[in-house]
Amino acid sequence: MPHPKFDIDDSPAISIVGVFYVRYLGLIWLFKFMSEAKAQAQALADGFLASLGDKYDVYKIGEYPTFEEVLMYYGTLFNQVAQQELESAGAVATGAITELITPKVTKFGNDYEMILGYDKKNPAAVYYRFVDKGVKGFGGVNARPKNVLNSPYKFRSPYPNEKMIKSLEEWYKLGKAKVRTESQKKNLSASQSKNKKISSIPKKLTLRDIATMTAFAIKRDGLRTTNFVGKSVEKVFDADFYDTIALALTRDIDLQVKQMVNKTNNNGNNN
Repeated sequence: MPHPKFDIDDSPAISIVGVFYVRYLGLIWLFKFMSEAKAQAQALADGFLASLGDKYDVYKIGEYPTFEEVLMYYGTLFNQVAQQELESAGAVATGAITELITPKVTKFGNDYEMILGYDKKNPAAVYYRFVDKGVKGFGGVNARPKNVLNSPYKFRSPYPNEKMIKSLEEWYKLGKAKVRTESQKKNLSASQSKNKKISSIPKKLTLRDIATMTAFAIKRDGLRTTNFVGKSVEKVFDADFYDTIALALTRDIDLQVKQMVNKTNNNGNNN
């Protein structure tokens, strides 16, 4: 039987940069109320049982198809919640930060590993941790430090490089383009509000000017902590998650029992 327990590692020392690892290693048996995820697990299990019919050799001992599908369901949900957290925090720029990989579930003996996060080819695989943890500013005259909570990162110089300025300029161009097609007027997200502000930039200033000033301000004041990873983990992998995978495990045991009954009946019919 698989051993579920939850852990997440987003440290810079992981072998694939920018990827979060979720390992399931303990044992859970609790049941509470039927949620949407539980209903999905129930429907999946019913489908597996129905497809089994009177066959007895479809699933090997130690296979847990419902459990694996439920893990994938929660991995997809994590991606959706992470994207919402980024949008809410106004941390969406070119879009790379919202392009999380399709969750992957791998089995090692009785342990399961789910990989979430970013493809190592995505630039966000490197900078997501700065958006998540925040970066302390270098400081200086007129500094207005951002709210940075327990971040290990700090700007080492007050001067932005060309790459940073160019990235901000591209971000402003993207935001300006979005404003032209944006019809929503009320209840704007943080990202939408930022884009609206771009449209009010004085004409005497170019986007390059604004990008340069923004880059210096970021270096001086820092980047605030969004904690989009931690918030997403708390919202998705909660008590309901554990209850749902417990349900999935139990239904997979039902599947194995059904196969054993089918095999006994089949042997009896052959005598």
